[in-house]
Amino acid sequence: MVQRDGRTLVTISLAARMDTMRRPEPFQVKSYNQLLRFPAGNGHSTDGMHSPVDAIIVPTIRPARQLHAAAELARQAQCQLISLHTDSFPDGLASVLARLAPGAATALALRSDARHDLLQLRANLPQSLIPPPALDISRKRNLGLLIGRACGWTRMLFLDDDVCSLDAEKLKKASALLPKYPVVGLQVKTYPDASVVGHARRKTGYRQEPFISGGALLVDPQRLDSFFPPVYHEDWLCVINHLRRGEVAIGGTVGQLSFQPFNQPERAALEEFGDILAAGLLWIIVNTRSGTQAGEYGPAPADRRYWREAIKPRFWEDVLKQRARLLDNLAMRLGAFRDPERPLESLKAARKRLEQLTPHEFVSFTEKWLGNLVRWRQQLADVPEAGTVAMAMAGLRLSGIVRTHPDDPRRQPPSESGP
Repeated sequence: MVQRDGRTLVTISLAARMDTMRRPEPFQVKSYNQLLRFPAGNGHSTDGMHSPVDAIIVPTIRPARQLHAAAELARQAQCQLISLHTDSFPDGLASVLARLAPGAATALALRSDARHDLLQLRANLPQSLIPPPALDISRKRNLGLLIGRACGWTRMLFLDDDVCSLDAEKLKKASALLPKYPVVGLQVKTYPDASVVGHARRKTGYRQEPFISGGALLVDPQRLDSFFPPVYHEDWLCVINHLRRGEVAIGGTVGQLSFQPFNQPERAALEEFGDILAAGLLWIIVNTRSGTQAGEYGPAPADRRYWREAIKPRFWEDVLKQRARLLDNLAMRLGAFRDPERPLESLKAARKRLEQLTPHEFVSFTEKWLGNLVRWRQQLADVPEAGTVAMAMAGLRLSGIVRTHPDDPRRQPPSESGP
């Protein structure tokens, strides 16, 4: 259409307006499958490989018996097992690791008060409340990434100690996708891997499709371009730039042990910031991809340019308002009947935490996170190569803040590189 002065009149088509009207809000998205790849049999063959993965990394704070499944998987897969603990080692750990060949298992204890340039870079993101569990697991997973980078590994599995239904054959099929995709997830199907608020939504009949999870996550540490920040959904933020580029595949499914999501209401408060942050950032990707065919994304823009909406207070003002409507609606619906699990107490804790959050906190976090991404990538380029885990620890100057389990000296990697 042309105006009287000859200029083109820019209009929005009815289809475009309808698409905008139908576009779900951040907390209405039922599935992020459009951000994932589901390849069918197009992975590289692993038949000639000694093992489907180089190492299995298990961050844990639980008793040693929780590592039985991971140790058995490492034995089947004939790969390294690295268990990451906090401050000390659980009783009975040596007997659990004894099923593996000498040198195939390394247990490391990371000091909770340790300060280190590479590790602290991830801990200085501005938050008015840093969840201790998120800080602990982010440091452990980042330690695993650094070790994998130094050792030259290209196939590494992050595995939580409550994941089940994973064997060497399933792992082999999933790892065959790694040469093509830097990130391959195994989706949790048996018990929802959701936040406390997500479990409250489930009680109202809402069904969220499984997404990617750090609980069973295959990565190539040589190509993974991010770190695990100390915030709830640290796994999503670690791979989010790969998600927007269509570089995250799903290689199968696993199970997860059930738990009681509402037995500690403060858990909902600790998750609230990360739940909102992740939903807002994923919503940006969903809307950016709206109307774009998979595989036709074009060149990926630089991080700061891509996430420019996330450093605008107005964006987070809208997201916070939508979050408040969600929590109030859930409280109203769940208050209509008595539930022995008492989800309302958790919703009250989340709502109280929400009232403390401001758009500025999300803007500050996002800006600092983008800056730390640049620093992380720069420092990764300087990680020294190492032939063993012990040499990697020495080269990264982590020996003073990370202890190796001493019980069985046969399991210690060679230490001729010195402390």
